[in-house]
Amino acid sequence: MKKQILFLLLINSFLGLNAQSNNDMLINQTFISMIGSVCEETPDDNPCAGLEIFLILNFKEDNVSIIEKEVSSCGIENITSMLDYKWKLIQNHEIKIDNDPKEIEYDFLKNLVIKVEQGKVTGYIKRGNKITDKIEFKKINIK
Repeated sequence: MKKQILFLLLINSFLGLNAQSNNDMLINQTFISMIGSVCEETPDDNPCAGLEIFLILNFKEDNVSIIEKEVSSCGIENITSMLDYKWKLIQNHEIKIDNDPKEIEYDFLKNLVIKVEQGKVTGYIKRGNKITDKIEFKKINIK
């Protein structure tokens, strides 16, 4: 019986350390991913008719800043959304963001699940047709 309890304590300690290392991997780091693109038909040849949409996650100890940025095909950048929420790492290495459902009703976060998988930040988003897309975030250095 004592061996079983010791074994369970040892496993619990290891799982706690693993979660902590994933937590440390995120703190003071910024991650970016292209989450979509838009191309608009125009009557003339307009080099700025296309957009790429990026999601930027900037993790601090307790809060995560979430920025949605559009970059036109001619390089013009526009921040369309900037939110700041509390976050924590929960079971299955999922990042739980305590967002306000009213703020994200028609936004990118509504059906987004973010996880730490094999040392990388990955997102899964359900589209209207129930297909789940995988989004891979890349770590970037902000100066």
